Amino acid sequence: MNCVKCPDRKCHSEGKNCLGASVKDIAGLYNEEELGYMQAAGCTEADNYMQMTRLEESAYYASKLGLKRLGVAFCVGLLKEAALVVKYFEKEGFQIESLCCKVCGIDKDEFDLVKIRKGLRESMCNPKMQAKVLNDAGTELNFTVGLCVGHDVLFGLGSKAPVCCLVAKDRILAHNTVGALTSFYWRKKLGID
Repeated sequence: MNCVKCPDRKCHSEGKNCLGASVKDIAGLYNEEELGYMQAAGCTEADNYMQMTRLEESAYYASKLGLKRLGVAFCVGLLKEAALVVKYFEKEGFQIESLCCKVCGIDKDEFDLVKIRKGLRESMCNPKMQAKVLNDAGTELNFTVGLCVGHDVLFGLGSKAPVCCLVAKDRILAHNTVGALTSFYWRKKLGID
């Protein structure tokens, strides 16, 4: 499958089923809890289409699921933004647990990790500990705010609660990752224009 190269995308416009999967086959992919997530996602999209930011939609979604306890795993470089995320979620009535990526302050040398600044002490990112602490706190849904590529993967693998990306890190494009695709300059530089 390579849907990007499909000439008509009739699955969207006409309900074409390229895989031939039955409704029963597809229903078998989702357990009862996941169907609840799907229904809440559908409500979030339909009720707020083109009206809410991702931050607002995230709170709406958690509310639709009836959740109370949310986790925020964030990059220390986005501390100010994470603080605003927490403030917003608390304003919306949620209990929040938040953890920065450098939790425990372990030197990269302890795990033989490459440093940005050679010869200086540098704390490692610790996504599995972020996940463990949020697991222990009983968060029901976790949001990532600017975790590094790869650290976000490890956080997701360690989290017992579902994980949703609120902010994807892109230091070059002010965390606007799609800018590399919408900017002619960046498309040309990346050789994809």
